[in-house]
Amino acid sequence: MGIRVRSGRHRRKLLSSLAVMMTAAGIGLAATLTGSAGAATTSVVIDTGGSVLSHRAAGRTGSLGVTFGFDTTTLAGGPYENQGSQTYNFPLYEAARGTTPQFWDNYVEELVSAGVDFVAVDTRGYIPGSAVPNQGGDPRALAGLVDAINRGGYADKLKIAAFDDIPASMTDKKNQVKHHAGGYSPLFDMGDTDGSGEGGYQYLWDDDLRSYFQTVPDNLLYKVSGQPVVYFWSDNTYAFTDQGNGNSARMLQYVRSQAQSEFGQNPYFVVDNSWLKNDSAVSAVANGANSWFGVPSPSYTNQTFNGASYGVAVPGFHFVTGTTNMVIDPNHGQTLVSNLESTVDGGNKITLVEGFTDWQEGAGLWRTRNAPYATTQRDYPNQNINILRRYSNAPFPDDMVVQAESADTVNDTTAGNLWNVYRSDDLDVQPATDTGGGWNVGSVAAGEWLQWKEVPMQGTENLTVRVATPNSGAQIRFVVDGVAGPVVDVPDTGGWQTWQTVDAGSFQFSSGTYHTVQLQQVTGGENINWWQAKRAAEPTGRIVGYGGKCVDDAGASTANGTAIQLGTCDGSAAQSWTRAADGSLKVLGKCMDVSGAGTANGTKVQLYTCNGTGSQRWQPGTSGTLVNPQSGRCLDATGPSSADGTRLQIWDCAASANQKWTLPN
Repeated sequence: MGIRVRSGRHRRKLLSSLAVMMTAAGIGLAATLTGSAGAATTSVVIDTGGSVLSHRAAGRTGSLGVTFGFDTTTLAGGPYENQGSQTYNFPLYEAARGTTPQFWDNYVEELVSAGVDFVAVDTRGYIPGSAVPNQGGDPRALAGLVDAINRGGYADKLKIAAFDDIPASMTDKKNQVKHHAGGYSPLFDMGDTDGSGEGGYQYLWDDDLRSYFQTVPDNLLYKVSGQPVVYFWSDNTYAFTDQGNGNSARMLQYVRSQAQSEFGQNPYFVVDNSWLKNDSAVSAVANGANSWFGVPSPSYTNQTFNGASYGVAVPGFHFVTGTTNMVIDPNHGQTLVSNLESTVDGGNKITLVEGFTDWQEGAGLWRTRNAPYATTQRDYPNQNINILRRYSNAPFPDDMVVQAESADTVNDTTAGNLWNVYRSDDLDVQPATDTGGGWNVGSVAAGEWLQWKEVPMQGTENLTVRVATPNSGAQIRFVVDGVAGPVVDVPDTGGWQTWQTVDAGSFQFSSGTYHTVQLQQVTGGENINWWQAKRAAEPTGRIVGYGGKCVDDAGASTANGTAIQLGTCDGSAAQSWTRAADGSLKVLGKCMDVSGAGTANGTKVQLYTCNGTGSQRWQPGTSGTLVNPQSGRCLDATGPSSADGTRLQIWDCAASANQKWTLPN
């Protein structure tokens, strides 16, 4: 497996020869980066476009998870019908055209793309004596999820929690076993421990959570403080009776004691607030609590319990049938954005979002079909996945793989999907035999393209493409926000399923920006599995200036307005500066800033919250100077002096000794 890298000289020649063609096609040709003398030094394509969107606030470190139903209909790919209620968010992935392992492979990839910390699987238990998992929430079926995580190499990225659907796993299962009818009548008696009446601890442990711990290995359990997380949904009176007097608490304590004795696990219980209301003794057993959400409101909740806050959010909701009208408007994704701002950015320890596969209630977070909003209630297929990633712990991944078959929009010159798998529009998708399996886009012709919206990229990103072809002469290129990268030759890899990773050039983006990425087939004739954006590390280190002294954040303070000064180089964090792709210089999470956006000689330089303004832009000038383009003046040590504590300012550029700086590379 080789990586084909063009020389910088070859790229410049190629870009020059393409300029006329790209202009005629309405595609902007980006300039290359230049050094202080104006000569091209690298072939990085500069893209100043893109959008600035809200994302997780700095300092918010709480976990983000999603519920995930794996009932028989969902695994089978339909029929998507729920009591006559209109279904909107049909999935992009056509599960009916694949196998159960492929179902799990696809959704593990989607969950990882969303950046969530964990998936809380909806467990509902099983009928005792049934050897084959019923896939209606049977935890034994989770072996497929475990296998998919391991196949994809995602064990370090995605963990599994249990979300026990208590009315289903206890009341409905009890009635199936005892009365051969199911449903919620008779109610489940929390005070009946052995099942001699209308209760029994065995329904929650023996026929449910025991199998969860048997199926999900320790290294894949999502844990808080070393304890595997188990969510418990409602124990309200429509399904339960006799919850008080410590009965519900004893049920939970029994589950904990069994998990400890059989598996050495001490579960971290997060209960629905109904447990606390119906039995006050639960507060001594539970680790966390949430208030779920309401329809039509509140569409998110935060609840404080034992000194920490637990959030629940939903992207939208739609269940309308007969006299029932339960709707939360997704509002083009803004409901999910607002709810995550209120929960994740509200400082929750854990935020759980309903529900990744919840097509039954219009709450799906998965990729939806490539269809109009009126059909999907999504602006584009990856919208909710992208929103989740924005509020994950890595809104801007430094190494991001994007599957070709996941494109939001496509230009395919032939009608229909040649292989009739994965998706139902015109994109030709087939199973791939590359490492990791999955699918690839094939039958590619000249002029076709794949496009993704709101892709998070910042700094310098190197783009590579995974390709296979028995042909020579194939060519591809990326166009990002209308800015074209180099046309890249695809080598003959030796076959349609013989894969090679090809370098497709590097782009430079402003910090915190989201982009429209189009992968174009210039000639066609190859298969495409995925593309990858890998961010180059931003140079970090000392800025050394006059008298061999270092640029220093006074007192290592992070307060806005802190003086930026000279200081004896000591290797401290207050002297460790990062050169960001947007031209800012960062230390201790804040930026070097020209005070008051001033442009006059003598304006002092300070530390300030990074805001992307011209007051925080710096670029290398001639003879080692550092220029603030907004003012046209240079960073300058006042006096001139090299004494510790000498303030830095801006001044007319003179290339004098007190204006020369050595930057980290």
